[in-house]
Amino acid sequence: MGKKKSNAANAARVLESKVSPILEINYPDPLFSVAAHPTRPIIAQGLATGHVFCTSYDAEQLEEYQTANRATHTKQQTEAFKTGKTSAIISSVSQSKQKWWTVVDDATDINNSMVKTLWKTKRHKGSCRSILFDPLPNSIGENIYTAGTDHIIKKANTETGKVSGKVEVSQHFLEEDDKMTKMCHSATNPFILAGTENGHVLVYDSSNLSKNKLMFKVDKAHDDCINHILPMPAVSAYHYLTLGSTTLSHIDIRKGIVTQSDDQEDELLAMCYASDHVNDNKNDTVLVSHGEGIITIWKNSKNHWRDQLSRIKVNKGVSLDTIVPSMNCDTDEMTNSVWCGDADGLLHRINYKMGKVQETRVHSSSFGKYGAVDEVGNLDIDYSYRLISAGMDTLKIWSDESQKSDEVNGSDSGSDSDSDSDSDDDSGSDSASFSDDTGDSDDNGESDNEDSDKIDPSDSDSEKDQSGLPKLQRKRRFDNLKPKKRLINFESHAKDLEETSSVKKPKTKQLTTKQLRNMQQHEHGIRRFDGL
Repeated sequence: MGKKKSNAANAARVLESKVSPILEINYPDPLFSVAAHPTRPIIAQGLATGHVFCTSYDAEQLEEYQTANRATHTKQQTEAFKTGKTSAIISSVSQSKQKWWTVVDDATDINNSMVKTLWKTKRHKGSCRSILFDPLPNSIGENIYTAGTDHIIKKANTETGKVSGKVEVSQHFLEEDDKMTKMCHSATNPFILAGTENGHVLVYDSSNLSKNKLMFKVDKAHDDCINHILPMPAVSAYHYLTLGSTTLSHIDIRKGIVTQSDDQEDELLAMCYASDHVNDNKNDTVLVSHGEGIITIWKNSKNHWRDQLSRIKVNKGVSLDTIVPSMNCDTDEMTNSVWCGDADGLLHRINYKMGKVQETRVHSSSFGKYGAVDEVGNLDIDYSYRLISAGMDTLKIWSDESQKSDEVNGSDSGSDSDSDSDSDDDSGSDSASFSDDTGDSDDNGESDNEDSDKIDPSDSDSEKDQSGLPKLQRKRRFDNLKPKKRLINFESHAKDLEETSSVKKPKTKQLTTKQLRNMQQHEHGIRRFDGL
């Protein structure tokens, strides 16, 4: 029997955004880790089997395919509604029986001109727990780092998948049963950090992993496993924030713990800076996602990370396993927004300055192979600010053409319920309520990549993708800024005028927008007496 959905989850589905994916990839084995290339349409995926896939996609073609198919789907629904074949026009992305975006049924066998496997290989003997691209300015995206339960960190070329270095970290464990959980790379220096299940942080030189030399070590940064590591480049290349169990720690990898927060009595799972802080290289404000479905805001300048300053309710009692900034600073709304994914399979965009959920998308709403839903365990942002969400079953890349999506679906909202037409309002606010005070590498390389598929020469020359990014983005964002169109049913409009002239009859079994938002934000007073 599936787990019961919370009221917030039910409300979120009613207030679902009309933005749809452009690509969906399904996996035969559990997907454990995902990373998006910072400047190109490439995603790296690590699986429970130890396999690593490197996949490229044509974002522009996928967007065009999705837009055209959606228009056709909407037209078919409208005609079916007019002829009486259907009782309503469904504009919900998650409730639609037909998928108008590109779907890859098996990630191990991709046969699509818009999606290509650059290479795939059995990289680790155990599962691949963490994966990331090189963030250093002089080699950005050129290398991929992976960490497995075989206690090895490997560095490979993004284009070919060939291993150029690796380090065996178990020789530096204090306890034999320890394992790596998360990796992090400095944004400015060749430091790669590995967090472990027993709360330790190990630091290696990413420019020469094969030396097997441990540069720095922080013992017991936390009493339990390291859930997240975040660099603090504005402070120093040696300073990082870590999450483990119920505490947040500020560490100096040379000296150890600088400060540690009070016990939050709730597991701290992931954290990020806001988009403006990332772009302006500020490290003062951090947003942390919790196991009980809330996001907390922390400020170094206020109390040196000793305690949270405020909290935002997202989905009560449902763990928020991942959180990322929108990375989009084109509007105040997006600048102040972060994305988080939860165990109900939902994606929430939160404006942290307003303290509210502004938009919700449904990554998964049905039964998956590993649970009631495909819980969202990984989020990332691609080179053009598209959201990437992943559970253990499925990965989705979401469209960035939200304006076009709203226009396509705007004509359908007259046939849907009142609550559906309010979803635009729920995700459109631009105002903010307060200011931001608040072994031998060559030999091993060949053996590691025996199963790798080589890239065609035409695929490897992908620098041309970078030059067109701003142009593509601006074109999509501002091409169709025109008034939304709605189909008006004049017969029902006339009936409404007759009803308003007399006493209005109360609607039955119809939740108002305010009630739906209250369900989502847990503001209904009756909830206090549920246990009586």
